[in-house]
Amino acid sequence: MKFIYTLLVGLIFSHFVAAQTTSWQQQYLNAKDFYKGGKYALAMEAFKPIIESEENAFSAYSSFYYALAAYHNGYKPLSKDMLLQVKAKYPKWSRNDEVNYWLGLIYFEEQSYNQGLNVLSEIEDERVKEDVKALKYNFYSKIETIEELKSLFKNNGEDRLLGYLLAKRISQETLVNQDQKLLREIIEQFDLNPAEFNAIEVQKTVFKDSYKVAVLLPFMTSDLEPNLKRKVNQFVLDLYQGIQLAADTLKTEKINIELYAYDTKRSKRVTKEIVGKEELKGMDLIIGPLFSEPIAVVNEFAYKRKINVINPLSSNSGVIGQNPFAFLFFPSNETVGRLSAEFVSKNVKNKSGIILYEDNPNDSAMAFAYKQRIMADSIKIIRTKRIKKDSSRLILDMLLIPDAKLRDASTEDAKEAYEIKLDSVGHIFVASSNDLISSKVLSAVETRGDSIVVIGSSEWLNLPVIKYDTYFKLGCMLYAPNYNREDSPEYRAFRKGYIRRHKEIPGKYAEIGYELMQLMGRGLNRHGKYFQLGWRDEGFVEGHLTAGFNYTNSNDNLVLPLLQFDEGQIKMVLADDENRKK
Repeated sequence: MKFIYTLLVGLIFSHFVAAQTTSWQQQYLNAKDFYKGGKYALAMEAFKPIIESEENAFSAYSSFYYALAAYHNGYKPLSKDMLLQVKAKYPKWSRNDEVNYWLGLIYFEEQSYNQGLNVLSEIEDERVKEDVKALKYNFYSKIETIEELKSLFKNNGEDRLLGYLLAKRISQETLVNQDQKLLREIIEQFDLNPAEFNAIEVQKTVFKDSYKVAVLLPFMTSDLEPNLKRKVNQFVLDLYQGIQLAADTLKTEKINIELYAYDTKRSKRVTKEIVGKEELKGMDLIIGPLFSEPIAVVNEFAYKRKINVINPLSSNSGVIGQNPFAFLFFPSNETVGRLSAEFVSKNVKNKSGIILYEDNPNDSAMAFAYKQRIMADSIKIIRTKRIKKDSSRLILDMLLIPDAKLRDASTEDAKEAYEIKLDSVGHIFVASSNDLISSKVLSAVETRGDSIVVIGSSEWLNLPVIKYDTYFKLGCMLYAPNYNREDSPEYRAFRKGYIRRHKEIPGKYAEIGYELMQLMGRGLNRHGKYFQLGWRDEGFVEGHLTAGFNYTNSNDNLVLPLLQFDEGQIKMVLADDENRKK
């Protein structure tokens, strides 16, 4: 009897379990039908009792689909919590790869990319991995700033897709803004095709006994008159005379430079004819041209023929574009802005600031680069203001609003738009060489009487409306990309040689031509035709007339002199970009 009783109990229990299992299965199937039909709220309610009863085979599945229903119903935090519970409660569940996929998706949507990548890295199923690639590509492509991509790659340096997309983003920037070192590292790490990222460069240089240098400038020879009067294009003639003097000086040191002068006449058509000459293909370096259409023609030619070309006067990064064989003699506008910001960040005590810039592309580029770099150090910029030439009065309105006007302002927001309180600003960065803008800024700061540091252009020193005493009194700093050390023995030797040859004092364009040819002649002599390979390792190069040069991983000069005023003297310091100097 005892045996029969036990058997009956077992049969009854088995029947009950089977019936209960059938019931759970039916509830699960009903809930899943709601989910498939897009009725996510009903699905969530239907999955709940199955989840709460853990003594069934459908709890894990119900928890998973409950999380998906919550996601589609707009309850993403709830969905994430449920997915995390599934991982914790069912660590060996066969569908955990899908759980990790959805968790990764939610983390990505929250822009918690590092957490998302951590859970996605746990996926083993190859089919799910294919979906992960598409997921990553979709979200990586939406990341707005290159700095965010760099930060993500720093923590996930083995992610090939991330490295590829970062390399693409870097390559789309103009060369003066590119992190060329990182680009090369990514290409080498993942064995990518350099041509896809416009990272084509020569692997070794060529040394010669003498180097051919083509000088393409708008000499306008047909318009020159045989008299002693200064010519309309005198600055071009001065520039070339400086180049010639440097080439002759270099010969005394057995550095042989053969100059070939070509008159572009500011013409695209004439410039095309020049680069079409067979002799141009054998040049080792091109200096010039100066104007946009001839520059575009020469850049295309230089890129195809792998001939280095350097612009002697421009600070516009567009002159280089993405041509790895094109260089600027001066720092670009972006480099001036960035290096000025680094110096202010390290050396100005009250760091909060105002940025003013003139309404033109060059000054806008400088101001934007300054703002981007200064804010990277978490420094507050109170106001960024574009100033048109005919509205410089706005500067006084911003810094020196009369009390009466403040009282008349209709709202508190209107008042704040005008008023910048005393001692609330540590510095003002001015991207402009305009005399009205500079004089208004200095006048307003002087009138305020608080301790604002003004950072402006060394071109202000040539403006008669501002006295030197003002710079000393206000402790101004002026960025001076074309500053010459006129007290140096090298400058005195240049000046003496120029006067002896031309019977006149050299102007600034003669100085530029001389320094440019000194730099290029010595670069060719030390490092060969592709001097950039040597410059990359050389770092800082001492200048003859100027403070020096640095083209480490850059196509524009990374050395920016800053002028400070102290005890009646002008002192020059360098605003070094330490991240790219060595």
